[in-house]
Amino acid sequence: MKILWISPFLPYDNVDHAGGKLLNHYINSIIENTSYDVRYVGFAKTDEYKQFTLDKKIKCYIDFYHDHGIKKLVRNAYDLYSLKCPLDRNGNITTSYLKLCIIERLKALKKEGYEPDVIILHWTQTIVFVKDVKKIFATSKIVGIEEDVSIQACLRKYENAKSKLQKMITKMRYDNIEKSEIAALNNCDLVILNNEKDLEMLNKRGIRTPVKIWSTYYDRITVKRETEPQKNILFYGDMSRPENYRPALWLIDEVFPLVEKLGLKLVILGGHPTKELLDRASDKVIITGFVEDIEPYLASSLCLAAPLVLGAGIKVKVLTCMAAGIPVCTNDVGIEGIPAEEGKHYLHCEDKNEYADAIKKLYENNSYAEEIAINARKLIDDKFDYHKSSKDFAKWLQELV
Repeated sequence: MKILWISPFLPYDNVDHAGGKLLNHYINSIIENTSYDVRYVGFAKTDEYKQFTLDKKIKCYIDFYHDHGIKKLVRNAYDLYSLKCPLDRNGNITTSYLKLCIIERLKALKKEGYEPDVIILHWTQTIVFVKDVKKIFATSKIVGIEEDVSIQACLRKYENAKSKLQKMITKMRYDNIEKSEIAALNNCDLVILNNEKDLEMLNKRGIRTPVKIWSTYYDRITVKRETEPQKNILFYGDMSRPENYRPALWLIDEVFPLVEKLGLKLVILGGHPTKELLDRASDKVIITGFVEDIEPYLASSLCLAAPLVLGAGIKVKVLTCMAAGIPVCTNDVGIEGIPAEEGKHYLHCEDKNEYADAIKKLYENNSYAEEIAINARKLIDDKFDYHKSSKDFAKWLQELV
């Protein structure tokens, strides 16, 4: 079976974002555990391409996001409408440059006589081009992998917009992506999601394509807990992204002052911290920047505090901490897609006082904290077996053809 896998991001072993790790796991599982003939079309920044090794295993076709000089200016001008205009039919979630590269690459492959049995469109950014892909390879079966449902992410941006103008613009984008995403998914032959909650949301919006649910990939980290009581409150992620730096700022300004007297520290871990974060660094508020190994930070953490309000789908930082035995304090957004029970697998918090009370409870009751950790670890082991999902995924592809 010939499989053509298309993605807007690169899979490689040290990729620093959750979606890239999932892609890297599943494409390598197919390559290593089946006899399928896999080819890959992807996109890269020049610095990350140095870490790319998939081309040593399979045939890859890579285009580059030009991130400096005249080429960047040309690309930005070409993408201006698709990225900035709220009237864009895809809600500004993808770019004209991405579509151009994909379609030209597929036309070239078609001209060479290549005909895939299955085409995998990974992420909404490529799924919305499904009709154009079908015009080139009319007989190929199309699989759309939705790591996050873009409709959900856009809706949360609308709900959290600060001004009337922001709300109006975001509402236009939401209406457009809702139409575009559902239409594109309904033009696929199979859709793969990370959780049941996303399926429920898409069902309400009229998805008709068969859907399968697999386990999202997360870093399985063995943590050697320190013998001394853990005194760090942890939050982590790419700190250039608003879905991460905004809750980090809120933790620093609103929650930490309520628990600081316990002798705790707040650790904000992740690359590209904003100036607002760096300005708040102190001996008690640690802004680490990028670190190679998060295990020591997990080992010294009392809990993960994740007051998330943006984004969509399963939050991999929550899965990682639960699997590592780190108690999690989070809200509806942080726990969505994870079948966890409040008070048994995690501590549910919405406002600053609830976060402070949860942190105090974990700090003052070590046996309760350990019970939460044990229950959470067992839940993740039972419900998020991505090795089993890899085998299921290979079967789903075979059943399509």
